[in-house]
Amino acid sequence: MTMIETASPPPASLITGYFKEHDDYAVYRPRGSGSWLITYTLDGLGLYRQPGLQLEARPGDLILLQPDAVHDYSVPTNGYWEFLWAHFQPRVSWLSWWQFPVYGRGLFYVSLASAPMRERLRSTFFKLHTDASDPSTSLPATFHTGSTPVVTTPIAMLQRELTLNGLEEILLLATRESTRQDRHKLDPRIQSLLQLMAEDLKTHYDLETLAKIVSLSPSRLSHLFKQETGNSLINVLIALRLDKAIRLLEFSNDTIAAIAEDVGFSSPFYFSRQFHQRFGQSPSKYRQALERRS
Repeated sequence: MTMIETASPPPASLITGYFKEHDDYAVYRPRGSGSWLITYTLDGLGLYRQPGLQLEARPGDLILLQPDAVHDYSVPTNGYWEFLWAHFQPRVSWLSWWQFPVYGRGLFYVSLASAPMRERLRSTFFKLHTDASDPSTSLPATFHTGSTPVVTTPIAMLQRELTLNGLEEILLLATRESTRQDRHKLDPRIQSLLQLMAEDLKTHYDLETLAKIVSLSPSRLSHLFKQETGNSLINVLIALRLDKAIRLLEFSNDTIAAIAEDVGFSSPFYFSRQFHQRFGQSPSKYRQALERRS
């Protein structure tokens, strides 16, 4: 049987949903979606499949799929599934504390046992969905970062922070629950590298140098970093640099060349190319749009 591939949302957006589905519902993305996906089951049953395993999502189960993980989930025959979901890109700072039990390849699973915890997560997720659905977060002139839309009106900026705060609370609650279940935290070697890079973005980092700092081989560090954070070291470093660049474009009068140097890009051209790839426009166009709205 040939599976029809399900379309993915834009990878840079924060998109949420609340679904009540029956057995005609199925999602199949063999290459993942380009963003993280989190689902929280309220009622019924969902089935997640990967080669060699099947996971049943029951009420109180929170499941996280990293960007390149296979998406193959559905409602069983004669079944019903009520769940909340969100596609998102995490803030880089979250990687220093979030950790979930690994169940499959790029698939993480936390089951909330207590009724109060389930209700709190349910309430928080619904608030996130309400905030993310507000029209002010999806204005035509909105720009996107690696996390959520970057908007320039005061109300929309506040709305964006609300959505991020809601998502962060969900991930914190799930991480706390998994920690209570005696799960391990982010590998301290990876945490130390994240802190090092965030504090000094101007330095040129390469895999060999960073591997020596934490006494690992380059290949082992590359594998461990992807395993712990769900992304490659270079992608996380670029995200850190672009996050700071956005702030400098918004709150300083520095030239594009000065900003590129300040956040560690080797040239203004490379900075502009990475910026355009992630945000869909050049740094100068982004700044011009900000000035028009000021």
